[in-house]
Amino acid sequence: MRKNWKKLVSLVLTAACTMVVTVAPVFADAASTPAYSPVEASTVDSLLSSSAQWVGQSLMTYSDDDLANMEASDQQFYARAAEAWEEAKADLGEVKSLEDGTLEVDGDFVTCTIPGEFEKNPGIVRVFWNISTGTPVPTDLTITVEESKGVLIGQAGMNTIIGIGTVFVMLIFLIFVISSFDYILGDKKKKKAPAAPVQEAPKAVAAPVVEETVPEADDMELQAVITAAIAMYEEDMASASGDAYVARPIRRKGKRA
Repeated sequence: MRKNWKKLVSLVLTAACTMVVTVAPVFADAASTPAYSPVEASTVDSLLSSSAQWVGQSLMTYSDDDLANMEASDQQFYARAAEAWEEAKADLGEVKSLEDGTLEVDGDFVTCTIPGEFEKNPGIVRVFWNISTGTPVPTDLTITVEESKGVLIGQAGMNTIIGIGTVFVMLIFLIFVISSFDYILGDKKKKKAPAAPVQEAPKAVAAPVVEETVPEADDMELQAVITAAIAMYEEDMASASGDAYVARPIRRKGKRA
């Protein structure tokens, strides 16, 4: 039973997909194919060739005086066309050739797009028509300047150089900022670190005065020697005769160990 349901669902989905694929181109053709009434299809198709012919052989060959007269004209289309060509002429230069254009119909309005090759840069001319009254009437004309491949390549190269230069400048700036962190943090550490206390020089201590003491034994020996000398002198004086004078040397005994 389940297998049958699966087969049925598969068939339905296949049929739906087939219908979508078949019907979609029909709607696409219907959407892209304009309703030319009240203007015939041949007339609408001729708008493209007549627009290209008038732009290439008339508008772009007029002198500055002719363009000035067209700008002062009461007819809005010719005034707009002359103004558009004068604005774009400096960037485009002289026309070389106009390529095959395209036609786009949107209700009662037709747009003829005509690309062209010019002396300086390529350009695109668009002529707008109103077909609501049954007779095509031009309403506006615009000229768009397209930059050539050389200009685009030059701009791309310049943008690349500017981008690379900007990246290098940012890298150098970041390196400078990062390298400045050491100096900034170092200064903060120096400011926060307390000053080391100044150590006072040690005061000189006066050496103790050593008093020299004479041993008592030496004094006693000295007294004994003097006393013995006096005694010997008295004896000699007593035993000596007359005025004789006898000198005896006095010797000091050495210290006892």
